[in-house]
Amino acid sequence: MTLTIRFQTIDNKIATAHHIVQIPADARFVWYDFNQPSEDENKLLATHFKFNQLEIDDTVNETPRAKYKTYQTYQYLVMHGIRSADLGPKALNIFIQHNVLVTYHHETHQVLESVVDYMQANRNEQLISAHMVLKILDSLIDDYFDYTYNIEDKVYEFEDTQVNDVSNQQIMDDVFKLRSDVIKLKRLVYPMQTLIIDLKEDQVLFTDHQSELYIQHVEDHIIKQENILKVSQEMTNEIRENYVSYTSYKMNKIMEVLTLVSMVFLPLTLIAGIYGMNFRYMPELNWHYGYFIVLSIMLIITIVCIWYFKKKRWF
Repeated sequence: MTLTIRFQTIDNKIATAHHIVQIPADARFVWYDFNQPSEDENKLLATHFKFNQLEIDDTVNETPRAKYKTYQTYQYLVMHGIRSADLGPKALNIFIQHNVLVTYHHETHQVLESVVDYMQANRNEQLISAHMVLKILDSLIDDYFDYTYNIEDKVYEFEDTQVNDVSNQQIMDDVFKLRSDVIKLKRLVYPMQTLIIDLKEDQVLFTDHQSELYIQHVEDHIIKQENILKVSQEMTNEIRENYVSYTSYKMNKIMEVLTLVSMVFLPLTLIAGIYGMNFRYMPELNWHYGYFIVLSIMLIITIVCIWYFKKKRWF
C-alpha cells in the first residue's frame, strides 16, 4: 500500500514523510512503517537498510512463528497480532537499528496507532527504538485479552447451558468450535511468551531498568492469558466428556427399556409362533375357548414379567 515515515526533528517535532529523501540528516529518531509495501519498497530492506537476506525473505513471506534475533548492527523481531475473522496470525516484522525503527506488515495493525500516540506524547525526549518496541509489544499483548476473555466467557456460557439444557444437540459442535479457537490462540500466545523470555534475557537491546520493568509487565499479561487458555481447554474437555457420558447414559436407558420390552414379547412371540404354524392336527385350535385361554396366558405372562422386573428394580 505505502511507506509511511515518521521522525523526530532536531527541535523535537514529529513529522511525517513518504519518501526517504524527505528525512533530514539531523533527525533524532526515524520510524519506517511498511504497510502492504510494493516490490520497489521491498527492495529498500536490502539496498537502503542492508538487512540480512534471510530475514528479508522471512519478512516478505511472513514467518509463522514469533522470534527474536540479534545481529551486529541491528535486531530483528517477529510478532503476531490476531486476525478477527478467523483468529489467524497477522505478522508484524520489526527491525531495530540504533535510532531507527522499521516495521513491516502485510495486514493493518491498529496497535501501531499507539506508537504514533507515544511519539507525540514523548516528543520532547529522545525517542528510543527499544522503548517503542516494548510499546508495540504491550499493545499487541493487551489486544489478545479481547479474544482470551471472549473465549473464557463462552466456556462459562457452556457450563450454564450444560446445566439448563443438557439435551441440546448443538453443544458438541459448539464445543469443538470453541476448542479449535482455543488452539488457534495458544499457537499465538505460547510463541509470544517465548519471545518475551528471549527479550528478557537479551543484553543488547534492553539494558535500562525501565525496560526490564516494562518487559516484566508484558510477561505478566501473557502468562495470565496462557493460564486463561489452559483452563478454558481443560473446561471444554470436561464439558465434552460430561456430555458424552450423559449421552451414553441416555442411550443405555433407552436400550434398557427396549431390552425389557423384548423380554416381555419374547414368550408372547413364541406362543404366537407355535399357533401360527398351521399344522393340520392341532386339537386345541378347535376348542371353543382356545383363543381366550391363549390370550389369558399371554396376559398373565406379561403381568408376571412386569412384576418381576419391578421386583428386581430394572425399571
